[in-house]
Amino acid sequence: MHDCRLHDGSTVVIIGGGPGGAACAIRLLRGADARGLRLRVLVFEGKNFNVHANQCVGVLSPPIEEVLTDELDVRLPSSLIKRQIFGYRLHGTRENLLLTGHGATAAMPGRGHATYAVERAHFDRFLLDHARELGAQVIDSRVTGIEFIRADGLDEVRVYSESEYVRADVVVGAFGLDEAMLSVFEEVTNRDGRRGFRRPAKWLQSYLTTLPAPARFQTERLGHIVHAFLLPRACPRIEFGAVTPKGDHILVNIAGARVTSTDLDDFLQLPAVQKLLPPFDPTVINYYEGRFPSAPAHAPYGHRYALVGDATGWLRPFKGKGINTALVTGLRAADAMLAHGVSRRAFTHYRKSCADLLGDHTYGVLVRRLMLMSARVFLDPLIDIGKTDPVMYDALFDSVSGHDSYRNIISRSLKPHLVRKVGMRLLRGRRAHRAHRIRRMKEITVRKMTVRDIDQVLRLDEKITGRPHAAYFESQCDAYIKRAPDTCLVAEHRNHVVGFVLGDVRGWEFASELAGWLEVIGVDPNYQGRGISQMLLRDLFTSFRRAGVAVANTMVNWNDGDLVDYFRAQGFERGEYVNLVRRLDE
Repeated sequence: MHDCRLHDGSTVVIIGGGPGGAACAIRLLRGADARGLRLRVLVFEGKNFNVHANQCVGVLSPPIEEVLTDELDVRLPSSLIKRQIFGYRLHGTRENLLLTGHGATAAMPGRGHATYAVERAHFDRFLLDHARELGAQVIDSRVTGIEFIRADGLDEVRVYSESEYVRADVVVGAFGLDEAMLSVFEEVTNRDGRRGFRRPAKWLQSYLTTLPAPARFQTERLGHIVHAFLLPRACPRIEFGAVTPKGDHILVNIAGARVTSTDLDDFLQLPAVQKLLPPFDPTVINYYEGRFPSAPAHAPYGHRYALVGDATGWLRPFKGKGINTALVTGLRAADAMLAHGVSRRAFTHYRKSCADLLGDHTYGVLVRRLMLMSARVFLDPLIDIGKTDPVMYDALFDSVSGHDSYRNIISRSLKPHLVRKVGMRLLRGRRAHRAHRIRRMKEITVRKMTVRDIDQVLRLDEKITGRPHAAYFESQCDAYIKRAPDTCLVAEHRNHVVGFVLGDVRGWEFASELAGWLEVIGVDPNYQGRGISQMLLRDLFTSFRRAGVAVANTMVNWNDGDLVDYFRAQGFERGEYVNLVRRLDE
């Protein structure tokens, strides 16, 4: 034991059998086997995961699959997945926005970029069983005390529990924010004037509840979307709230530095939340209390000990990604022990390997403070901008989903055009890109398109785009005029066509209801800025209403900011459907 290296027959005690402890055990045993070592790995876990669970939302975010597969050689079975999460809807005071992207919508189990909702107890049991299969000894008992012995030629750790006494080379704390174990580590590592472990000084309180809901209800109300609420105005103590579909139930959770269970009472009564939930009796549902750190711990490692997961405090604010952090810290602590040993100096390699977590924490704290100070002023404008600006959209998605670091989000978002847009929203106090007041030409009239107009329409389209589309318009215009004569219109000035629009009324995929579709609109460049497109759209929407439809759709290239802004000015918003593309040349 004296050289602080792991040898054949060395004993490693892990306190806690959650994801951090199980990952550490799996990595240790696989790494030891590759080095030809026989390690004795003992995992103390007082919970029975068939009965008890760590209180957690249970959402696995990328890169969870890469970590499991590449780092632990563990495949996530589809049977554990309660529901795949395709995106997030971010709710502000008045605005809301559906956020998808970065593979979340396209990934399938096993492809590495998906987000999954799981039953936390089942996931924990799965990982712990895997560690057990590799040779870890799981002891169903709570640890009651620890001693670090460095005297009389001894250098070891002594672990006391409700059932067993163990002498070990190193102890790993994977117990989250368990009050008793935090106190034990603080007491034993700070003896004799040593500056040892101190628990995270700040944390967020959380409360959650589950509501039974049939799968059909969840599909109709929530789909595969997590609804996220940042600092809801009616619940000022709540920093973050969410409604998550879990297959056989819906999970509702809130978090904040000063929240209480009464805030969950109020959150469940918010109209925007009530729309997502089945009827329930608030007097009979169960609440669960928890917390997670919002500041790093002091000295989460030392001579013959290391802490992993929540106890380190190395979680990201808002979207904590606690399971990911537990897995990553657990396996990196194992790597440090195998490669460098179990001394304090050896564990500095553990801290260095977690520099990405620690480095991003500063940026996360900055984002959280900015949100707490100004979210109720800035959030709606940011959501509004995200509806038309891809850079802001990605920043909001990454912030809510945890797909990227705060450092990268900030560096990508500090763009002059975004700063200007935010400033304009705040200064004008209304949505940007609202249609300008313009003077209309009295001589312009709007009427139904006829086949005699097709020749003028195709010449006008070529004038607008600079490319001939004669074959397209000759066939399409004729087909649209025959199928939907009331929604194919031209704007005319002194017997000359100066604008046109092709529309249709039809359903779409997935048995969706009938809706109006704006297919093509064009205005002569010499007549632009005179209200012609608004006249065409006004009459088109009137025809849609007469046809009995309540929604008008169109499709644009998301990266064409000017075109997106134009349609926003006409009242269009980003819709629910996402365009998926499969390249056939790969």
